[in-house]
Amino acid sequence: MAGEGSQNSGGKWAHLAIALGGAVLGAAWTQSRIADSKKSLAEHEYPEEVAQVCEEIAEILDDWELDPDSDLEDDFTDDLADFLEVNTDWEIFVRPQTDEGSPDILIDDLLALELKVSPSKVELDRCIGQCAGYSRAWVTWMVLIDVDADALDRLESILEDKGLEQIGVWNFP
Repeated sequence: MAGEGSQNSGGKWAHLAIALGGAVLGAAWTQSRIADSKKSLAEHEYPEEVAQVCEEIAEILDDWELDPDSDLEDDFTDDLADFLEVNTDWEIFVRPQTDEGSPDILIDDLLALELKVSPSKVELDRCIGQCAGYSRAWVTWMVLIDVDADALDRLESILEDKGLEQIGVWNFP
């Protein structure tokens, strides 16, 4: 009888282990589907090119220095676009009109950059909406200039809370 009880409890543990394993696999599959659904059309269609452009543009952004004579968003946008033109072979479009809107800079129909200079709360909220729309088509990054740490923390919290953490944020103090 003791043998029967231990086999029976072993069977229960086996069923529990199978159920738990199925739940873990199901959760992993769900997470994978969610991550995949957050990818832009460009990431789905051109994953290698997107990876390349993001890596290269990230390095270029790290090297970009703000023009001290600029103070308007259009000035900074033009300056960054010029800097990108000089430092990359990717095609750079400034303020293109597209079905998704008009990002400040679009790089080879793969990466959208939206610039904001000293944005107010309302402007940051609008930027989130713009970038959410752009992120359907392209990898999307916000390029922020002169944003204080509290506003930056709030912005990153909102992006995370709304499931938009795939939108990159570059801050130039």
